[in-house]
Amino acid sequence: MLKLGPITKRLACRAAAGILAAGLALPAMAEYPNDRPVQFISPYAAGGANDFLTRLMARYMGEQLKANVVVDNKSGANGMIGAAAVVKSNPDGYTILMGNSATHGTNPTLYKKQPYDAGKDFTPVAMVASVPIVMVVNAGLGINSVDELLQYGKTHRLSFGSSGIGGTGHLTGEAFKGATGLDMVHVPYKGDSPAVTDAMGGQVDLAFVGTASATTQQASGRIKILAVAHPTRTRALPDVPTMAEAGYPGLEFSQWYALFAPAGTPDAVVQKLNAANKVALANPEVQKSLDAQSAEGTYRTPAELDQFYQSEIKRFGDWIKKLNLSAE
Repeated sequence: MLKLGPITKRLACRAAAGILAAGLALPAMAEYPNDRPVQFISPYAAGGANDFLTRLMARYMGEQLKANVVVDNKSGANGMIGAAAVVKSNPDGYTILMGNSATHGTNPTLYKKQPYDAGKDFTPVAMVASVPIVMVVNAGLGINSVDELLQYGKTHRLSFGSSGIGGTGHLTGEAFKGATGLDMVHVPYKGDSPAVTDAMGGQVDLAFVGTASATTQQASGRIKILAVAHPTRTRALPDVPTMAEAGYPGLEFSQWYALFAPAGTPDAVVQKLNAANKVALANPEVQKSLDAQSAEGTYRTPAELDQFYQSEIKRFGDWIKKLNLSAE
C-alpha cells in the first residue's frame, strides 16, 4: 500500500476539499434562475418602444429560462434612474436593464454628471433590436425627395422635431444640417410620437424619428418619409432610399436596444441569458412583433455587444462634441 507523508496528506485533503467545493458549486450555478423572479427594468415609461421590447423579451426569454420574468418601469432622467437602479443591484442575474442608444450611447457624453459609468458599471448581456432613424416631412409641403427638400430649404428656414436634445433623432438632424448647410432650427419634444404629430400638423416642417413612429402615421397621408439613416434599406420601408443613396453617406443613426446586467455578474449567468435571447429572437412570433414595430432583431454575443456599445459611446460622443451639445 502506498504511504503518504504528512505534507502530502495535507495537500491531498486540500485538493479533495477543492474538488468537493467545486462539485457543490456547480449545481448552485446550474439552478439559475431558481424560483426567484427575474426583473427586467425598462428605464422609460410604459407604452414606448423600450417598454414594448422589454415586455417582449421578458415573455419569450422567460419561456426559455423557465422563469418568471417581470417588468418594472423606472423612468426619468433620460433613462438614468432605471439604469442606476440596476447598477446598485446585486450582480446575480436577477436584475437586468433594457438599455438603449441613450443610456449606453449618447448619455455618457451628453450629461456632465451621471450616477454611474456606462462603460464600466455594466456587463453586456445581449443585443435585442434596432430602429433606424428616418426623415419625415409634412405632406402639405409637396416635397417628395431629399433633393426637393434642399431646394425648398434654400428659400425657407426649416424647423425639425426630434424626441429631445441629444437623442439619436436630434443628432441625425444636426448632422444632416451640417452636411447640407440648410438653415434649420431644432424643436425638441418628449418622445418621437409628439414630434411626428406636429410634423403632420405643420407645426414643424420635418422630423427625425424612429421608423416605428413614422410608419404608424404614414398611412394618414399627412407625412412623407424621405430617407432612412441606415446602411441599407429596411424591411419596413423597402422603397425609401438611405441617406447615402440620397447623397449623404455616413449619416447612419439608429435607436438600438440591448440588455445589460450589473458589473460582476457571473459569466455563466450572462451566457444563459444570452442563449435565451438568441432563441427568442429566432422565434417567428417575436419576429412578427418586431416587424409590427419596424424594429430589426439583432443578435450579438456579450463580447460583440461590448465592442458595439463602447464604439457607439465614442461615435455619439464625437458627434455631440462636434455639435457642442450638452444637457443637465
